[in-house]
Amino acid sequence: MNEIMILSIHFVTLGISLAIPIGPVKLEMIKHGLYGGFWPSWLVGIGAVCADILFMSFIFLGLSPFLHERWITVCMLITGIMMLSYLGISSIRNSVTSLPLIEENKKDVKKPFWTGFVIALMNPYNFMFWFGVYGGSLQSIPTATSELLKIGLSFCIIVGIILWNLNVAFTVHFFRTLINDFTIRWLARLAGIGLLAFSSFLTYKLFTLFL
Repeated sequence: MNEIMILSIHFVTLGISLAIPIGPVKLEMIKHGLYGGFWPSWLVGIGAVCADILFMSFIFLGLSPFLHERWITVCMLITGIMMLSYLGISSIRNSVTSLPLIEENKKDVKKPFWTGFVIALMNPYNFMFWFGVYGGSLQSIPTATSELLKIGLSFCIIVGIILWNLNVAFTVHFFRTLINDFTIRWLARLAGIGLLAFSSFLTYKLFTLFL
C-alpha cells in the first residue's frame, strides 16, 4: 500500500512538472484568462487535458508505433504551425483594436475548449512526453500491478496537470482585476508573440525532417 501511495504522489508530481513550463497551452490559457476571466482560461486547460487523456489511451491500446510514423509527425507539425500562427496573429491583432477585450471568448464556450484540445494534440513536446517520459514511467510500476491500478496511477498524472491548470486559471483571473485595459492589451500582445515564436520553432522542426 505504501508503495502505491508513493507511486501516486510520484505520478501527480510528474503531471505538475509537465504542466508548469510556459508553452502554447499556458500562453493560450493566460490570453483567454486576461480576456474573459477564469472560465475561458479553465476551458482551454480542460481541452488540453482531454488531448492528454487521448494520448494516454493510445499508449494503452498499443498504438504508439503507428503514431511514430513520419507522415503522422509531418501532419501534426503542419497543423500545429497553422493553429499557433493563427492564434498568435489573432491575439496581436485583437490587442491593438479599440474594442474592449474583456468580453472576448464569453460568446462561445466551445472555442477555448477546442483551442486547448488542438494545441495540446498537435504539440510535439506533449507527444514526446506521453510516448517517452510517460512510457518510461510505466516501467517503474511493479509488473504484478493490475491493469486497472496502472490506469489509476496514470490518471494521477492527469490530476497533477488539472491542479496546475486550476492554479493558472485562478491566478490570471484575479490578476486581471488588478490591472487596466492597457496592460491587458500588452500582455495579450506578448502572448501572441510567444505563440508565433512556438510556431516558428515548429516550422524549423518541420524543415529539419526534410533535410
